[in-house]
Amino acid sequence: MKRPLFLLSALLLAVVFVFPVHARAEEEVVSIQVGTVSGENGALVDLPLLLDNCTGVDSVQFDLNYDSAALQFVSMTPGDLFAAQYTVANSDVPGRVRIACASALGLGEAGTLLTLRFRLLSETGSTVSITSGIVTRVDADYNQTKAYVSIQDGGISAGTAPLPAPAVTPWIPVTPVPTPSPTPEVTATPEATATPEQVSASPEAITPSATGLSAGVYYVGGGLLFAVILLVVILLVRKNKNG
Repeated sequence: MKRPLFLLSALLLAVVFVFPVHARAEEEVVSIQVGTVSGENGALVDLPLLLDNCTGVDSVQFDLNYDSAALQFVSMTPGDLFAAQYTVANSDVPGRVRIACASALGLGEAGTLLTLRFRLLSETGSTVSITSGIVTRVDADYNQTKAYVSIQDGGISAGTAPLPAPAVTPWIPVTPVPTPSPTPEVTATPEATATPEQVSASPEAITPSATGLSAGVYYVGGGLLFAVILLVVILLVRKNKNG
């Protein structure tokens, strides 16, 4: 009798430790994907943004970065997930569109987050990348927690040209700094304008710390459960010996 009880205890302990952590990892990774499209120089092009694995998501915030010399932001159209009045796009800074979406009840399924319209201004196009993101979920009791996020950048290419690598964003030209005159007779010679290097810089995956139950809580709970089971086993063994 003692051996089966110990085996049962080990099985229950494995379920406590492994299953909840695995379930959290699968459920909390929200996917944000920027589409990849092409167009002709001077034309208007619509770029979709998709949201997946987003059940319970009640807010999404992030920045979209692009080359303002290659693309001109025109407008934003809400998708089929968040209501139009709770979907906002701010494009005050050239080369960046700041997105914010909200839903009191949380989302029920995946879909199109929004569609951005750009005017293509070059023969190369531009990568559109995501940075500075925060995504939250609500549960059935409306408790809000931050979610882990995976992102996939996209962009707009010109014709059949390949999509350029993302550059340092926002794309703001460096202002030349004049060299001070060593003497009143010598005219200062301004330094050459520095050109931003085209550096491939993929934005980091958004992995905000979860504010809900941490893994430590599961370990503590599992330990307590194991202690209770062990105590029951000891009591049963003693009872059998006394009987």
